[in-house]
Amino acid sequence: MLVVLIVMLSMFAPLATDMFLPALDEMVVYFDTDESTFSMTLYMFMLFLAIGVLLLGPVSDKYGRKPVLLGSLALFIIASFLCSIVSTIELMVICRILQAIGAGGAMAVSVALIRDCFDGARRSKVLTIVAVIGVLGPVIAPVLGQALIWMADWRATFWAPAIVALICVLMSMMLPSDIPKERYTGTIVDSIRTMVPIIKNGDFRRFAVMMNMVAFCILAYVSVSEYIYKEKGFDVGDAYSLYLAGAMISGVLIMLIIERFDLSNKAHIAVMFTLTLIAVVILWFFGGEGPLIFFAGVVPIVATSSVARSFGFNILLAQDVGNSGAISSVLNFIHFMFATAGMIVVVNLPFDNYIQSVAFCFTLFLIVYGVLWAYMSIKGTSLKGLE
Repeated sequence: MLVVLIVMLSMFAPLATDMFLPALDEMVVYFDTDESTFSMTLYMFMLFLAIGVLLLGPVSDKYGRKPVLLGSLALFIIASFLCSIVSTIELMVICRILQAIGAGGAMAVSVALIRDCFDGARRSKVLTIVAVIGVLGPVIAPVLGQALIWMADWRATFWAPAIVALICVLMSMMLPSDIPKERYTGTIVDSIRTMVPIIKNGDFRRFAVMMNMVAFCILAYVSVSEYIYKEKGFDVGDAYSLYLAGAMISGVLIMLIIERFDLSNKAHIAVMFTLTLIAVVILWFFGGEGPLIFFAGVVPIVATSSVARSFGFNILLAQDVGNSGAISSVLNFIHFMFATAGMIVVVNLPFDNYIQSVAFCFTLFLIVYGVLWAYMSIKGTSLKGLE
């Protein structure tokens, strides 16, 4: 039951960000606004999702996972319902901010629960499942959203996440109240400050960037994929969703194959670098030749993202650098800030087309990853499992 709850909580971000995307044009008209202004409902959600993750993880170290999770879910449910009934864009943005804070708290607690309740091979398996959901969520959510819009209207794309959250509330009621067993005894402000030593830990910080910056690539790709495949690129028409879903599924399958080889931790790092290098070479030199070649350039980076969420988080959660809630907050905050940056940067790069913009984002990640890997190899590291 706990694994199911954690997996459901990990779906909150894609459900709340991607499910209503098929109705964007309709919603822009309904709220009598423009696309640029309406995009604030996406950017502000991602920003406050990161803030909610950052603040509520340490709070759960003090007050326990259960009350913080229930409070976060309640806020998410109320805000989701309000999103479906407001009539102005200003109120929609405010409700999306509240929804994001609730989702952030739920996601921070979910990762903390993984560290609290699992270790060793069991933790690795749970993280693999969460990684699969994390990659496939942005693909599945719009498809579900489109089905709901056909059956009802765009408001149903906010009711559905609220129903999922309500189910999570019922499951969360069965959580033991003594998680974590050792509570932080200082003030709320001091509990938030417990993240400072984690961030100051150079080895942890560098490896966290290596494992989370790939979100910059994934969101950059997803943000402009429709333009590349349909409007300003290959003109694949209705097959766009197949290319998008196919790349995500293929990447996950590659990750599952990699995990079956039982590679060493350092071999995982090398494999991630190699996959990213392959993606960069394909996109820069051949990416514009056709949709299938562009597709082939994206699959390796999706595989890298999947490995990072399973292998990388397993290493980071095993470190004795702080309380579970604080560690969860730091990891998720870094992840979502990189994701937000990817959405913003890719559409503002001075290239002739979005294929080159995506290639640049992948290259930037490759350089940062390579530099940090080289530094860790030369200077050594104190991280358990990578010494």
